[in-house]
Amino acid sequence: MKKLAAFLKYYWFGLLMSFILLVGFMFFLLILLSPRYDVQKRGFIPCTEALAQNLLSCPQENKYSCGIKHILANSWCDLKVIGKGWKDWGQGKQSAPWSNYIFEPELPNMPAEDDEFYAEYIKKGITPTADMQNLIKMSDELETQISAAKEEKKNEKAK
Repeated sequence: MKKLAAFLKYYWFGLLMSFILLVGFMFFLLILLSPRYDVQKRGFIPCTEALAQNLLSCPQENKYSCGIKHILANSWCDLKVIGKGWKDWGQGKQSAPWSNYIFEPELPNMPAEDDEFYAEYIKKGITPTADMQNLIKMSDELETQISAAKEEKKNEKAK
């Protein structure tokens, strides 16, 4: 017992920091393993969507302090989701404490290829991936035009 007391006396800070890092890593791992998309928006998904909206609404002049505030609020929301899982498991509402945030996601139904409407859509040579690539290309062109217009305006002011 004296050896344990002496060990704790000398290494208490290192043990405490190791425990805090372990808890933080486990928290990170839980969020990493959870689904990122679900039709029912279960688990950490509502917290993440709220974080994204809050970060986008941060004013430019204090974006760093605003961002940190919202990230900490998101962590608190994630902790509430984990706590709710343990509470529901304790009450017998779910089979495991992690069932509300580590689950098989429900994805939206993609149309079957034998679907009449989808077949006509494909026959026209339009596919969702081609549409997305086209949108990305158009976005890049628009950004190029905007930057060229800004550069031209900057040059006019310099003259």
